[in-house]
This record gives sequence, C-alpha cells and structure tokens, in this order.
Amino acid sequence: NPTLNRSTVEVVSISTNAKMASFQFPGFYEMPPSFTLQPVLNTRKKQLQLWSDLVLDYCKFHKKYELDLTEEERQTNNNGKSIFFNSKINRKLNLEMIKLIVEELVSQGNGEWQNGKEKNRVSIYWRKPEEWGNLIYKWVNDTGLVNSVLTFYEIQQGDDSQGQEFHGLESRILLKALSTLENQNKAQIFTGTSEDNLGVKFFSI
Repeated sequence: NPTLNRSTVEVVSISTNAKMASFQFPGFYEMPPSFTLQPVLNTRKKQLQLWSDLVLDYCKFHKKYELDLTEEERQTNNNGKSIFFNSKINRKLNLEMIKLIVEELVSQGNGEWQNGKEKNRVSIYWRKPEEWGNLIYKWVNDTGLVNSVLTFYEIQQGDDSQGQEFHGLESRILLKALSTLENQNKAQIFTGTSEDNLGVKFFSI
C-alpha cells in the first residue's frame, strides 16, 4: 500500500474542507427552464421566489452585502463567475430577469436600491436591518456593554465581536441596523467627520 506523507494528507484535508465549504445550489438551478422567464403568471411568481431565496442564501453563505448588476451582467456575458450563470448547463439569466429578481427582493424588504433611477447596484438584506439590530442588541446585553459607547469598528471588526454573525457587517447596513435601535430608544448614534469616527451608545430599556 502506498504511504501518505504529510504534504499528501494536507492536500487531502484542504480538498475535503473546500468541498465541505462549497455552496450547495438547489435542484432548480440545474434545470435549463429556470433561466428563462416563464410566461404563465403563477409559474413566474414561483420562479422569481425560488431565485430570490437562492440569492439570499448565496449572499449569506458568502457574506455578500450587495450586488452590482452591471458587473453580474458582464460576468454572465463573458461566462465568468456569477450566481446567474450556470456553466455546467451553459445557461444564464439576462439583465431583465436579474432585475425582476432584485425587485422581488426589494418588495419583500430583503433588498434596497443604492442608486435610485439607475437601479444597477443593490444592498442585499439576508437579514433585515431590524434583525441585525436585534442581534447586536442581544450581544450588547449578553456582554455587559449596555451604557457603553462603541465605535462602528469595534462592532464590525473588534475582538469582542469575533464569532458573531454581524462581525464584518457592511457599514451601510450596520448604520441602518443601529438606526432601528435608535428608533426604539435602545441606542444613540454619534456621527463624526468620517466613517471611522462613528459611534453608538446602547441603553437598557
């Protein structure tokens, strides 16, 4: 029997971990009709919902907080890496259908256009801002940080928030999340001259 040296074991381990860490696409993603907008209204609604759920799951898995539709279209047109292009079956979504999916997300409160009329960049809320706010407030209570002032950096990148789902949260979404707490009188946001100077104080209610 051949022996396994240390480097071989490491390669096998890395390969196994990579497989375990890869995103699992749902069954409909392997079906060519899924990449064409369905003409029957009820079927189309189900189709857009399936795609909306996929986008949320995919972004959550990869911790993506926004989509650039111009870039996604460029990637799909050039057979690049995009959730909207399945190289295995050589099927891709056109920009019109991608925008319909995003509009579905926006209507559900799981997305927000960043640039108004242009509609080519969208924030993705795989957790809605109020849900992020609740998670952060629970962490503040659990760690005894009520009545403390924290910088945005401490919440996003600090040692105390390591392992929390909101660690690394995009600043735009963090601000919206903390604003929901401010509206409930659970927090007060302090603005500075730059994003680095943003802070927040949490209150017990």
